[in-house]
Order: sequence, then structure tokens, then C-alpha cells
Amino acid sequence: MPDATPKFETPTWLLIVAVYGGWIGVTWYGADMPWWLLLVLGGWFSGWYYSLQHEVIHGHPTKWRWLNDLLGYAPLGLFIPYPIYRTSHIRHHTTDILTLPGQDPESFYFDAGTWAAMPRLLQRINIVNNTLIGRLTVGVPIVMARFWWAEIRLLLQGDLSNLGAWVRHAVLVWGVLYWVTAICGLPAWLYILTFAYPGLALTLMRSYSEHRAALDPEHRTAIVETSPIWALLYLNNNLHAAHHDRPGLPWYRLPAFYASNKERFLSRNDGFFFAGYGAVFRQFLSAPIDAPVLPKQR
Repeated sequence: MPDATPKFETPTWLLIVAVYGGWIGVTWYGADMPWWLLLVLGGWFSGWYYSLQHEVIHGHPTKWRWLNDLLGYAPLGLFIPYPIYRTSHIRHHTTDILTLPGQDPESFYFDAGTWAAMPRLLQRINIVNNTLIGRLTVGVPIVMARFWWAEIRLLLQGDLSNLGAWVRHAVLVWGVLYWVTAICGLPAWLYILTFAYPGLALTLMRSYSEHRAALDPEHRTAIVETSPIWALLYLNNNLHAAHHDRPGLPWYRLPAFYASNKERFLSRNDGFFFAGYGAVFRQFLSAPIDAPVLPKQR
């Protein structure tokens, strides 16, 4: 069934204005803000921008991919080139490979052989990363290290397919940091600590409970019913089973789609459900959400 998406997505255009306008405003006045307010606002707008990037990857707000990509290309989060993220995320939407290490680029699971060969210290770090507090702290450098190492391996193997994306990314990162430091007067380190790092951490909080290992691929994707503020930050992607069912549906139509199909989703994903991020915090703040090794029967 085709997605009932209007030709002009007014909510998404308003979102784009809010995200970019908010980011510009917070960086412009950031040098005069207390660090804690800069952390809250910088983290919010960086995390919101990651959500916007996710939305444009799925074909919004226009029918032209080049324009959508342009709207999400700026590296406000510094760490990941947009075109590489786009390619890996589209692969993540292949249902049969969800959570499979080496196949799903967004999986935090390991196969038994890789885990056994891993130094004990790294094993412990990855166990900590499976707690929510770990994902919000060590999870950011783990994601970066895994992503960058995969890219370095490609270069070492003579694969230059992503080199152009990295060159463009480096130029645009320079532009972002020039604006932040030379124009707005924020040190680069402060921008990293109050925008880039917490923005990615907030994104990892969303993804933390999105998927689990399960024999049936339909049981691997969760639903988190949350408050309007978190739903706005994540553009309703907390209704993740609904998003995976209709990845082309715009963010502002996901809640109604989910509500009209709630029983079907909860039946199909075997009740993989959380009653808000408060429930996720209470259950997994310091307890691993799952074992890091994918079960052998998979």
C-alpha cells in the first residue's frame, strides 16, 4: 500500500526551520550561556538534527532525493558523513538481517567467534555498553571507533568508494567549526561536549531499546509509547515497529498509523513493548538489556 504523503509536507518544512533556526540561535548565543543550559539546548538540537537526517533519508520532505539529501547533509554532529550513514541505514531496513552482526550495520551484537577472540577488557566495555548508562557514556566512543575502523579498513583494502564523502565531510566540518569558533566564539572542545557528544548520546538512547535478538525477524523491533516531548525529539521513531513496517511514512503520520494498527504490531512483534523511556531507565539503567553474543540458534 503506497504511503499517503502530501506533495508539500508542511510539518517537515516547519521542523527544518525549527531545527536549523534553533541550532543557529544556540550557537550564536552559546558563549553567553551557562554550560548546563548550553548542554541541554545543544544536545537537544543536535539530537533533533539526527532525527531530521533520519527523516530525509526516508524520502522527506520532497520527492527529489538530491534536495532531501541537501537538507540533511550538514555535519552538525561532526562525527559521521551523511551519505555513508544513509547507505548503512537503508541496509539496516532489510528485515531478515536485523541485529545480525556483520550484516546489520546498527547491531550491537557479536558472533561467538568474534567475542571469544576479543580481549577481556573490551568484553567488559561492551557489557557495560549494553546498560543504558553505558550506552549514553561509553556508547558514543564505541560507535565512533567501530564506524571509523570500518572505514579505515576499506581504505587499507584499496576501496576508495567512500573517500569523496569523507573529503566533503571534512570540508563541511571545517565550515561548522569555523562558524562555531570564529563567528560565535565557542571553543571547538566545548561544542563537542555540549552539542556533538550529547546529541549522539540522545540518539543512542532511542536506539538502545529498538531491537533485540529473536528467532523470528518480526519479533526484533520494539514499540516505545512515550511522552510528546520525547516523541517530538525522535520524530515518533520510538514507534519503531510501525516505522519499520512503513519506513516511507512521514513522522507526523506515524502516531495515527500506529494507533489504528496497535494490536497488530504488538501481536506481530510478540509484545516487544515499553511504556515510555522511564520504564527503559528503570529496567536497564545499570543492567544489560541483553547478552552481547547473538544466540547460536540464530
